Amino acid sequence: MDLSHILSLAAALSWTIASLFGHQPAVTLGSLHFNRIRMVVSAGLLCMMMLVTGNSWTLPNDFWFPILASALIGVVIGDYFLFVTMRRLGPRRTGILFAANAPLAAILGWVFLYEPLSIFKILAIFIGFCGICLAIIYGKRRDLLHVWESVTQPLWIGFGAGFIAALGQATGVLLLRPVMESGGDPMMATLIRVSAAACFFWLTWAFTQPKTTFSFYKDFKLCVFIVANSFFGLSFGVYLLLVALETGHIADVTILSSFGPVMILPFVWYQTKICPAWGAWGGAGLVVLSSALLVLQS
Repeated sequence: MDLSHILSLAAALSWTIASLFGHQPAVTLGSLHFNRIRMVVSAGLLCMMMLVTGNSWTLPNDFWFPILASALIGVVIGDYFLFVTMRRLGPRRTGILFAANAPLAAILGWVFLYEPLSIFKILAIFIGFCGICLAIIYGKRRDLLHVWESVTQPLWIGFGAGFIAALGQATGVLLLRPVMESGGDPMMATLIRVSAAACFFWLTWAFTQPKTTFSFYKDFKLCVFIVANSFFGLSFGVYLLLVALETGHIADVTILSSFGPVMILPFVWYQTKICPAWGAWGGAGLVVLSSALLVLQS
């Protein structure tokens, strides 16, 4: 296992933690307004990280367009539909659906970047996709009534939103891979991506009516959840992913960074006090097998 694999798994853990903190703010504020706020918070956190690490604030002009396109497709579209899914299906199912970005990104990398897709990687993609489907269909226990496992009907809206989120993430990663491979700075690229996404989201303010006013800041717990989600989701988590993309292939990085359906199960078990269903564990096991095939192939 090389460094890109370790960083990809670290990104998966970071995003898993972020999803746990994101459920309550997404329900309270609504997907669109929550994204507006978390983008600004993430940009602020990244600026602090840049100052603390003494990171360069410059980036070659050729890198701006793919980063901005990645922000629009991967963050604005992808994250909006991600939290629509979160509100309707809960964090566990959202993580499972979002894992579909891995096979999508691998296929896009093969088609557009000509990255090799061996029989082992094709097998890994197929097994991982089967794991996702298994966990969605058989992942809920009948006796588990916790809010994290509640579903807002109709189911197809949540499922469709999750697929769009996964496709947006996969396309965003595809656009960033050449930038990282060419020596783009991961932290500066992350800051530009998040700042651009924040501008896109706030431009929609005049056309929407937020569910809440700015009085939400009086809820200290909610504010902590927003900051934690912003850090683990858009700041630190995305930074780890971009560093992994410097040397790792899209297929490897995205499948390993989609380890969330496995990592979230202990958290769900702890929070709900009920062991997740066999389908959730079975699906997670297939995701593990999928990842193992990738590591052995490398």
